[in-house]
Formats: sequence, C-alpha cells, structure tokens
Amino acid sequence: MLNGRQLVQVFQRYAPFDPDSRLRPEDERRTVLAANANSPLEIWGRAFAQAAAQDGGSPMIIQFSYHALRTVGGDPGMVAAPAGVAWADELPAVVRGGAVARTLVELFAAQYGARWVALGLDHFAVPGFREGMAARHSLALHRARGMIADAREAAGADFPAPAPELAAAFAAYLASEDYRRFREHFLRTVEIMRPAWGMIDTEDLPPLLDFAVTRDIVDGVRSDLGNADMALEAEFGATGQTGEPVGYRPLKGEELGRFARQVAAFLRYTGAEGVAYPIGMQHAAPRSQRHEPDGERLEVVGRTVLRECGRYVPFVQHGGTGAARLLRGLVAKDNVNTHFLVAAANALADHVDAQEAGIRAGEKASCGPGIYFEAMAAIREAAVGKLREAGTYGEGPQLGPLPSGEGQTPAGEADRGRE
Repeated sequence: MLNGRQLVQVFQRYAPFDPDSRLRPEDERRTVLAANANSPLEIWGRAFAQAAAQDGGSPMIIQFSYHALRTVGGDPGMVAAPAGVAWADELPAVVRGGAVARTLVELFAAQYGARWVALGLDHFAVPGFREGMAARHSLALHRARGMIADAREAAGADFPAPAPELAAAFAAYLASEDYRRFREHFLRTVEIMRPAWGMIDTEDLPPLLDFAVTRDIVDGVRSDLGNADMALEAEFGATGQTGEPVGYRPLKGEELGRFARQVAAFLRYTGAEGVAYPIGMQHAAPRSQRHEPDGERLEVVGRTVLRECGRYVPFVQHGGTGAARLLRGLVAKDNVNTHFLVAAANALADHVDAQEAGIRAGEKASCGPGIYFEAMAAIREAAVGKLREAGTYGEGPQLGPLPSGEGQTPAGEADRGRE
C-alpha cells in the first residue's frame, strides 16, 4: 500500500495548477477517490481492493470514519461482546478498530494486487466547544494560553481579536479533560493504524481555536509520535452536515479574497497537508439532492494558498455523493460514502425481492453467501464508476513505478517557523 509520503506525491502529480499557477484544462485534471469502508469489512475491503486493482490499478484511499472504527473495534454501546468474553486490553474501541482495519486492508490490497491503495482515517471529531469548560490543572492551562496567543499572532489581521474572556475560554478548552482524551485517542489510533492520511473534524470550532487545535494535533503526530509520514487533513469552517439545509452563500470580490487569505494563514501556521472548507456540499445527500460545488472559491483559494504558502495543498470534498458534478483537480480528494451504502443496500433488496419465497421457506440456495457476493459486486462496480468519474481509473501504468517517499518531509515545516 501507499504510505503517506507516497500518497502526497500522487496528489502533487495531480496538482490542478501548472508552474505558472494557471488552471490546467479539465481533461488533464484528476481527482483521487476516498472511499469509506463500513462493516462488514470483508465485503467492503475486498470490493474496494478489487476495484483499485482492475486494469492496471487506480489510486484510491480506503478510509474509515471514527464511528466505523468504533464499530469494528467492538464499542460496547454499538457491538456487544459475546457473553463471558473480555477484550484483550483496555484500548479504546476506536483504537482497536484501527488495528483491525489496517490488517484487513493490507491483506486485501496484497491479495488483489492493489498497489496504489492507501489507508485513511476520516472524521475524527474534536469535542464541542463551550464556555466554562474546566481545565485539568494550572500547568496545562498555562501552556494552553501560550497556544492561543501564538495562534492569534499567526492568524493576522483578517481575523478579529477575541475578547479576553473568550480567549480564556479557548485556553480552558485546550486544557480540558475532554480535549485531552480526544487528543490521546486520535494519536493512539494513528500510532496503531498507521494511516497514510488522517482527518480531524473541527468544523464547529471558532476559527482561532481551530488554528490552535490543528497545530497541536500536527505537533502531536510529528513530535509525540515521531510520525513524519501521515498527511493530516484539516477543516476550516463547516463543510455540511447530514440532514441540515445547505445554507451556503458564495463569496465574491474582496470577501472571497479575505476568506482565501484566512485559509492560507491557517495552513501556513498549522502545517496541514490537506484542507476542507465550505463549497456548498452536504453529507449523506439522497439521490434527489445534488449540490453545485463552488468552483470559483476552489480556484481562488487554491491559487492564494499556492502563492502565500509556497506549496500546493489538496482540497477535500466532503459529501461527494451529493455533488452535482465533480470538479476534477480542484477537488483533489473526493470523499464518498452514501453512494456505496446505497449500492450495497439495493443489491441486498433486489436479492430479497427475487428470493423472498425461498428465504421464508428456509431454502439454502436463497439464503446462502451469494447474497453477500452480490453486495460486494455492487460496491465494486460503484467504486469503478467513481474512479472513472475522477479520471483515475486504470491510471497505474501512467503513474509509473511507486514513488519511494524517501527524502520527503511533511509540507509546511519550514513555513511554520520551527527552530
């Protein structure tokens, strides 16, 4: 499988801007599919690995959400352990799930020869911010105050300074038990799962607190874990929630320029190597809803980041199932989940419709494992369709030999001003 540095090189290969910051023609642009795996993993993992291995191979991220890993790891509130059976250790369910996901994806990628598959961690949500959170102890609070001050300085003039009481509340959040537990669980999951790509979900945080949290998590991965491999995806602003109205307002002129500078300042300070921000999408959109992505925002922000940070940062589209169209290249990583769930569920529904009499009668042929192979095939074909839409189906031979990943350092180390 691809490691993080190799995956970053694939994204750089597909950068939508030429050396003069001009947008490449659409037929030359590509998007990497990020397909969310669900339970049972033997069906989903095999289906995605099969799709990624066909016709010379395609780059694909097989990714797992926080809740998917909790289920895989046997969260007592979601999956009951058999009577009398205790878990082998006290690791949180999401961490155990990360270990299982790693093992199975490696197995299936090797079995089918999916050389361009990478492992991803999706939507690891930070605790919600609220004023009045209690700090663990004075030392943690002192450090947190420094983190907020550093973030405020890095944010610059495009961000209003928070009132002193709000800045104090931000520091208390960073020093709270809730945040400490989130940070520990995320880092332990990364340590055991070893994903090439990892995403923290900060969309509900105030911007300045988002600066501080994202920088702290990047520092945790790089310094606490000594992990220079994984690329971290950060979130700047709400990217759309399940069942909520989109409520999206396109920006123009100076307002759009200001937003682009804010994103650039955020990435320059945090060192994140992927970014999601609002472009008018919504998670888990049904078939009847299709949302038009904001191509102008993508292009303006992409160029601004390239100019002000001196590096290309891939944009991640959340809610890819509901996109009216895929803006190849400008959307570097397309997250798709509901589309595959629907494909699998419809395959199961079709089988039950056709075989209901035999199922009710207890006939082996109607109830056998073929029903699951049909679901697997439906997921595989849905993934192939999305790879074709992304322009990356069968791109393996064009990509050449696997990049070594050697000599690569995480982007943003220099522009974050480390000593």
